[in-house]
Amino acid sequence: MGLFDEIKGVLEGISAANAELREGVKEVYVETKQEIISDWKKEAPLLGNTAEKVDRAITTLANVVEQLPEPLPDPLNPDIKLKKTLKKLKKSKSAISKDKVKRAQHLKVDRLGYSHHALSINNSEVIHYQQGEIVISSIQSFAKGATIYVIDTPRLYKKDEVIARAYSKLGERQYHPIFNNCEHFIKWAMHGE
Repeated sequence: MGLFDEIKGVLEGISAANAELREGVKEVYVETKQEIISDWKKEAPLLGNTAEKVDRAITTLANVVEQLPEPLPDPLNPDIKLKKTLKKLKKSKSAISKDKVKRAQHLKVDRLGYSHHALSINNSEVIHYQQGEIVISSIQSFAKGATIYVIDTPRLYKKDEVIARAYSKLGERQYHPIFNNCEHFIKWAMHGE
């Protein structure tokens, strides 16, 4: 094994450790945030409910901002164009074909002006909000020809538990575009209280 192979192995190990650390931090962040909101809801219901709604509104706003068209590159700053190109390459790596979908994955498709989210039940069905009701649909019906992306959402429950939690809401008609939308439903199933 040459020196370059050893350096490559070390760098790959560091990269894998960094990815694992990021995932751990995400999970701790989500757990801590949910615990704080849960405690607030018990001790000061008005504050807790407000905090939960603000958290959902921030998530929705971030989702909307992500869908906005990117501004034209600044010809005086070539780094902006490079950053945007790298960002697009990173996004394209998360695209997945319908036959590669696994159980209990957070899926997203882009629509005109917004994105739609679902939870995979298996490689052919999803559960999601459709026309204001939580339903089970085929992946083809969910995607409607759009590219499917896998969102790296922390999962605090086992896959079977996530799917069972989602099933418990089947038929629910409490959709709200800001406070209880399709993305909120998936995140609740994966790591909500």
